[in-house]
Amino acid sequence: MPQTTAMAAQTEPTLAQRVRFAVFQHFIDTGEPPLVEGLMTDFGLSRAETGAVLRDLAETRGVAVVKGTSRILMAWPFSAIATPFRVTARGRNYYANCSWDAIAFHAMLGNEPVHVDSFCHFCAAPIALEFADGRATKVEPAATIVYLALRPTQWWEDIILTCSNTMVFFCSAEHRDASGLVDAGNPGASLTPQQAHDLGVPIYADRMKIDYVRPGRDALNAHFAAVGLTGPYWQI
Repeated sequence: MPQTTAMAAQTEPTLAQRVRFAVFQHFIDTGEPPLVEGLMTDFGLSRAETGAVLRDLAETRGVAVVKGTSRILMAWPFSAIATPFRVTARGRNYYANCSWDAIAFHAMLGNEPVHVDSFCHFCAAPIALEFADGRATKVEPAATIVYLALRPTQWWEDIILTCSNTMVFFCSAEHRDASGLVDAGNPGASLTPQQAHDLGVPIYADRMKIDYVRPGRDALNAHFAAVGLTGPYWQI
C-alpha cells in the first residue's frame, strides 16, 4: 500500500501541468485564453504565483505571453488574437498563430474534421483547406504551399515573430517567389498541406493531455527524416 501511494504521488500532475492543461481547455471551450484573474481564482494562487507559473510555461515553450505581462498570447496552435489563419472545428471558430499551427489543429483534435480559412501571403487570395482522418481532403487552390521561411533552429529566437511573419500560406510557388520573403541564401521550406500535417503530428497530437511533453531534439530529427524531410535545413 505505501508503494502504491508513492507511485501515485510520482504521477500526480504538477501545478505547471495543471495550469497548462487549463489554458488549453479554456481555448478549446471558448476560443479565447483564460485571464490571469481566472487562473488565480481556479488554482487559489496569488498574482505573483500565477505569473511565475506562466513564466515557467513560457520558458518551457508551453505558452507565450505578451511582453512585460502575464497575458497569454499563444498556446500553440491557439492564438489569443485575430490572425489570417482561422480554423473551424467542433462547431467553433479559432485563430491559429501561423499556417502550420492552423493545420496542426487536426492532429491536436485526434484527426477530427477541421476547416482552415486563410489567404495567400502575397496576393491575399482566399485559401481553403479541410482535413479528416489524417488526410487533407480539400486544398483550394490546389497549388497551395505552406512556407516556412526560417530554419527550425531559428524558430525560437523570437517565436512571436516567427509565427506572425515567417510561417505563411502561398497560393502558388510563383507567388512565394514574388513575395520577397524568400532569402536566396536561406530558401526556407515549402510543404504541401499534407506534409505540414504529417510534420506536426508528434508535436501536436498529445497537446490536450495533461502530461504532455514536447518531443526532444533526437525524436524530432528522427520524425523529420521519417516523413522525408532531410538535409541541413531540418537538422536541429
